[in-house]
Amino acid sequence: MCCCCVCNCYDQYTKHLTCCGFLPIKCGVVFIGVFVLLVAGGQLLEVFYQLMNDQIDWWYVLVGLLLSVPLLIATGIWVAFFTKETVSSRGQLWWSLILVIISVALFASWNACYFWFLYKSDVVASGNDGVGFVRATRKQEIVFSLYIAAILCALSSYFICVCHLYSSALAPPEAKAEDATKKADEEQAPAKKDD
Repeated sequence: MCCCCVCNCYDQYTKHLTCCGFLPIKCGVVFIGVFVLLVAGGQLLEVFYQLMNDQIDWWYVLVGLLLSVPLLIATGIWVAFFTKETVSSRGQLWWSLILVIISVALFASWNACYFWFLYKSDVVASGNDGVGFVRATRKQEIVFSLYIAAILCALSSYFICVCHLYSSALAPPEAKAEDATKKADEEQAPAKKDD
């Protein structure tokens, strides 16, 4: 008995679709959901961990929490999808990844602005007395934050395509017929303008 027989990784509509070139698309979508939950947990952990740092202002954490709201909404969309997979929950998946990109990019921009313009010391010390401190220069903190955000946004951009392909493949036949009609109308519209 193989893995795909147990977890139903594909059906007649998705058997030819893959994620990352080797995963069945259903497994890829589940992996994407775990990715979103990990990104949300990591960003919130980073924000709350700065509360213990005496050198960081309290309002840095408040702004970081406000910028994490789109990420929390995206997490809610994925939890709803994992709870019950429906046509509407599948259709919202790629929108949730747009929210992930927005939240991660805004948070990285906030980090860059805060540590470049508002942070007083030349060295950023993250941590506390019990755990220990990790020290970095302001430039290192900004570059590392922007680098991680760029990677997460690039992955999320690819995952948008995967989720949209998955929801399109499992769309009801009526929706597929409407999309085909809409595409045909759009293709004929430029031809009419040329006449």
